[in-house]
Amino acid sequence: MNVLNSLVSSRGLLGSPLLAGSPSMVEMGTLGMAGLGGSRLGEVVLSVLALIACVTVHEFGHAYVADRLGDPLPREQGRVTLNPLAHIDWLGTVIFPVLMAMGAGIPLAWGKPVEWTGNPRYLSRRYSMRTIRLMVSTAGPGMNLVLALLMSVLLLIGLKLQNQSLASFGHRLLVMNLSLMFFNLLPIPPLDGRSFLEFLPSPLSPVRDFLLRYGGFVFLALVLLGTGSGVSPLGWLMSPFYWLIGHYVELLKILGGSA
Repeated sequence: MNVLNSLVSSRGLLGSPLLAGSPSMVEMGTLGMAGLGGSRLGEVVLSVLALIACVTVHEFGHAYVADRLGDPLPREQGRVTLNPLAHIDWLGTVIFPVLMAMGAGIPLAWGKPVEWTGNPRYLSRRYSMRTIRLMVSTAGPGMNLVLALLMSVLLLIGLKLQNQSLASFGHRLLVMNLSLMFFNLLPIPPLDGRSFLEFLPSPLSPVRDFLLRYGGFVFLALVLLGTGSGVSPLGWLMSPFYWLIGHYVELLKILGGSA
């Protein structure tokens, strides 16, 4: 799904069918941290494959939780699977990242969003609809966290064994998954973090209503303002998380005996 379509679909909180979250979007700086942009063909291919893995677990998380809560649409559309072909968007997950690696000024990559009906008659009565939307939307970033933790173990093993290839692979996927998780949890539609807006207290309801109505355009403006300027507002918003990821990686290196 392209950015313009995602802006329309972000209104799914109020309509049907719903999108479980953003199209697992990745800001350009996120990919840069993970190594995408290397000049060698092998580096480009490896980075795109890593991105596909991140997008696959992310979208599977949305589909799995929606399915477990009773919504039939993800299973009907074949999305409750870890098969990458069910989740990648060829333009946003493959073509744009490759062009990005070759120096094109493309600020985002994305995966194919999971749709669900959001119809209360299908869904569990144990939770409010607001909570269900939160659970489904945060399930994607949650799966990225799970994969990041697994990659942390892989990185430690590679460092302990002094296996550079293993450590490099673990580091790449670790950084990409944490970056994707934090980015999609930003409370700006159409990102997954938009579900947090529903939990804002009443005094902040004007902020919530504005972002739910116009957040897609705010997001697009943030993307376009960073294109070609060298200063990315989205990168600025992500900078605390990049700092946190960097320190976490340094800690793992210390534990692995390489620092």
